[in-house]
Amino acid sequence: MKINYKDETFLARWIANELSLKELEEFQQSDVYHQFKAIDDASQLLKAPDYNQKEALTQIQNKLQSKEANKKVVKLIPNWMYGAVASIALLISFFYFNYSTTDFSTSYGEYSTITLPDNSTVHLSPNSTVSYKKYKWDANREVSLRGKAFFEVEKGKSFTVNTTEGNVTVLGTKFTVNTSENYFEVLCYEGKVGVTSKNKGETILTLGKAYRNYNEKTEEWTFNSNSPSWLKGESSFMNTPLYQVIKALENQFNLKFDSSKIDTEKRFTGTFTHEDVNIALQTVFAPMKISYKLAKNSTVILTYK
Repeated sequence: MKINYKDETFLARWIANELSLKELEEFQQSDVYHQFKAIDDASQLLKAPDYNQKEALTQIQNKLQSKEANKKVVKLIPNWMYGAVASIALLISFFYFNYSTTDFSTSYGEYSTITLPDNSTVHLSPNSTVSYKKYKWDANREVSLRGKAFFEVEKGKSFTVNTTEGNVTVLGTKFTVNTSENYFEVLCYEGKVGVTSKNKGETILTLGKAYRNYNEKTEEWTFNSNSPSWLKGESSFMNTPLYQVIKALENQFNLKFDSSKIDTEKRFTGTFTHEDVNIALQTVFAPMKISYKLAKNSTVILTYK
């Protein structure tokens, strides 16, 4: 097999790891492989969006010339190699902008609103992450979520939210997804939502319908609201396991809880404010006859009264 190393399609397939095993083996045994490898390594210095092709090309050339100067026999770099350098730099830049994953995260007590390429909106709650790929977004509207978010999806092709506990598929609608280990909750505020939880079949939710999969048990209920309460400064819960309420308190106020002396499987219905941590703790634990003590290291110790 004779490989044309000057062919940009070959270089593009090499960068994208699309060469056949035979092509790759022959390429690695060739005299020019290490030169191209050096070009590829040096091109990783490129950082979008502050990309300066001329400066990057100079860095690559200097690196190659320095490497060759240390040998007893100095090889002149063929003229076509400079064109290959520029081609690889442009290809890597293209892959960076189009194939890389875009991530957005929030910290404790932090909220963020992200606009996706189709003008759909994601409202991230504290300590959550959403990610997506820009490449061919219009044909494949898909995001990954860890934590909790409210989605306002523009009409168009299918839109999917992937989580470790299940997936949500819609066309154009408004809904909330809350996910953590062994917990998956979806509320539909507009339109229609298809929910597929781990090891379960698909469930269709319409306006005012909610779904929860918790410890492999399915629960459904109705609610009356136009948007999540946490967008308005308070968190609300409907017959929610207490450990999920505690997790929400942790994310909102950057607290740590010692809940070893209480039953975190008990259910809580109610709200807590985001404005005052003491009022929030009182609102949640007083009705459940649970005492709390806020220590200096932001640890909350919970015991029964």
